[in-house]
Amino acid sequence: MPAKNADPLDDPLLYIGVANATERLARRKLLRYCHRHGASIEQLREAVREDKLATLPLEFALTSPRRYTLTAISRESGVPAPYLRAMLLALGHPNPKPRERRYSDEDLRAARAFAVFLAAGLPREELLEVARVVGQSMAQAAAAIRLFIGSALIQPGDSEHELGMRYVAAVEQLAPQLMPVLEHQLRIHLREQATRDVIGRTEREAGSLSNTREVGVCFADLSGFTRLGERVPVEQVGALGARMAELCMEVAQPPVELVKTIGDGGMFVCADVDALLDAACALAQSVEQEGEQLPAMRAGVAFGPAVVRLGDWFGATVNRASHIVDIAKPRTIVADGAAREHSTRVLAWKRTRRRSLRGIVGRSPPLYRLDLPAGGGS
Repeated sequence: MPAKNADPLDDPLLYIGVANATERLARRKLLRYCHRHGASIEQLREAVREDKLATLPLEFALTSPRRYTLTAISRESGVPAPYLRAMLLALGHPNPKPRERRYSDEDLRAARAFAVFLAAGLPREELLEVARVVGQSMAQAAAAIRLFIGSALIQPGDSEHELGMRYVAAVEQLAPQLMPVLEHQLRIHLREQATRDVIGRTEREAGSLSNTREVGVCFADLSGFTRLGERVPVEQVGALGARMAELCMEVAQPPVELVKTIGDGGMFVCADVDALLDAACALAQSVEQEGEQLPAMRAGVAFGPAVVRLGDWFGATVNRASHIVDIAKPRTIVADGAAREHSTRVLAWKRTRRRSLRGIVGRSPPLYRLDLPAGGGS
């Protein structure tokens, strides 16, 4: 039985993996820091077991004092507790236990913002959907930032204490600079997308924006990328996918919109088919200029009605474009008849033999192929 005045940080389980006295001293300094900031002995043991002790100080650097229960936040903000719980879960917060003091002053400010949104008459269910998108997007951004900063700051021979304190210093210095950047980018994207909204007589009379639009949809990817992934290290595959994402973003100039990147490619939409084809050709040229680093590109294009919802596009036109790219050969753009008809350019389209498109019921539409020479020009 441990002595009454025994230091809890003398627990042998907290020093698993320590190789020498120097490492033990560094481990103890880090344990002392975390314990002083509120980490329990069991939390410290778990961090040691999972080899996460060096990053544990970040939790304290990024967390304000948790003083409120969900009920208290609800009472202070005026947002009903069931809806507040749903909003916080949508944003990525863990589900709180009954009477758990999990929330901080920042959470209370967020809840009061929800109250303003509701008071302004914003629909509750749609607001929840937006919260889910924001939560997912922020999780992706945080993952990218965490990996970048974590890799940039670690140095050969670091002790756990040195690395942990360097992470804390970086957060305290860089986090305040990051917030204005994120706010600025949100304003830019809102502005750019607002300029593309069509608000005509139909929308004004209906009292709502239409989610259905006539657009061209293009899926572009790297031919043979899946097979390549079976032959090269996973780190190299990830680097190639990241490079392709960069190229997709570079060619997506207004009015062309990059909806999302998907592994080795991207999805683009634009009401102007010529602009969409220009972007696809520019992307193919950029891929060619990468040389043997990237496999050749291919693309599938369709035109027709599509529904935009929460930043993504849905409908038969989207499905058709995604399946057309599957049958396209390297260095070609394959388009359906509607996309070809909506292009005003004189291009060397060649009608292809009818092919069944996976997942498309009924007779396959006529398809047309545009061959891209080496260099990607149209």
